[in-house]
Parts: sequence; structure tokens; C-alpha cells
Amino acid sequence: MKLEPLFVAKENKLYKIEDDSLVNIEELKRIELPWSKVELEEESYNEELLANLREELKSLENQNIFAILIPVVDKALETPEQFELFINACNHTARRVKDCVSVVGFELPQEITKQGFAEDSIFQNLLNIYILLIYSIVLPFQLRSFFHYP
Repeated sequence: MKLEPLFVAKENKLYKIEDDSLVNIEELKRIELPWSKVELEEESYNEELLANLREELKSLENQNIFAILIPVVDKALETPEQFELFINACNHTARRVKDCVSVVGFELPQEITKQGFAEDSIFQNLLNIYILLIYSIVLPFQLRSFFHYP
């Protein structure tokens, strides 16, 4: 099921596509998703938690409330292997909620953005993969933009 975009990000601001009005991001529900709760063991995901998240998002949808999902880095994120595990957990989460209209986007965790964005950095390369995978999984459905709050 393909969902039509409801929002668009322009110049680091969120707008409703319907009337091009600016969205007050402070009014969006922020749902934190601790990595350790999503991924219980390497490549083993907490499907019960993700099913409950999906139910919560569907409930918000019925109330016309929108949310930003916030992956929380609460485990070591120091090596490319750990970074890849984190990316995989985020991708798995995105696949589980791809049909939830209430999802506006994912917030990029500070632990990722603080690594820097030098073109040749391994973290930049992995971040590019993260963005590509999340966008390819969710953008065709609902997710339109990534947000990073300073």
C-alpha cells in the first residue's frame, strides 16, 4: 500500500503539502526507541515492542496526530560494525511502521551526526547507506524527511 506524502522538508523546516503551511515541530509527538529495546541481541529484534509501536502509531493516525521516531543510542556505537547493527535496527523498525500515516520521519541521533560528515569517513559512508535504506523502505510509503535537532 503506497501512501501519499503529507509533509515536505524545505530549508530544515517542515511544511504540510496540502496547503504549504509551516508545521510547528514542537507539536509533533516524539517517540523514543532505545536501540537496546529494539535489538535485544545482534540481529534479533523485539517484535512485540515493534508491534506495540505500530499499534500506538495507528492509534495516533486515528486521532490525526503525527509523530517523529527517535532512535536512541544506548549501546556502544564506536566501530563500523556497531554502526551497521544500529542501522539495521533502524531499518527493521522502518519496515514495521512503513504503512503508518502518523510517522513524519526519523530523527538522526546526535551520536551519528557528531561523528562528522567528512566525505571519506567510514561513518559518512555508512550514514549514506542508512539514509538510502531508510528512504527506500519508508519513503515510498510515508516518511518524507529526516530531522536533526541541535
